[in-house]
Amino acid sequence: MGFIDETIYMFTCPQCKKEERVKLLDKGSTFGGSHWQHGIDVEHFDVTWIGGGKVEPTVESAYCKKCKVPAIQK
Repeated sequence: MGFIDETIYMFTCPQCKKEERVKLLDKGSTFGGSHWQHGIDVEHFDVTWIGGGKVEPTVESAYCKKCKVPAIQK
């Protein structure tokens, strides 16, 4: 089993300027197909993920844990 694809998300707090980079992987093989991660815990942001499995995950919402304001996603 290896990595088929990846997607990278960048979150920035507009208030405290904290930044965090998150990489989600699509794991699988030519025999077993692919399987996206369902999202991961992020250290500085509360992130709600949509998707995973057969669907590439996307961000529904992201808030700075410290400032409680919506994060800017790049």
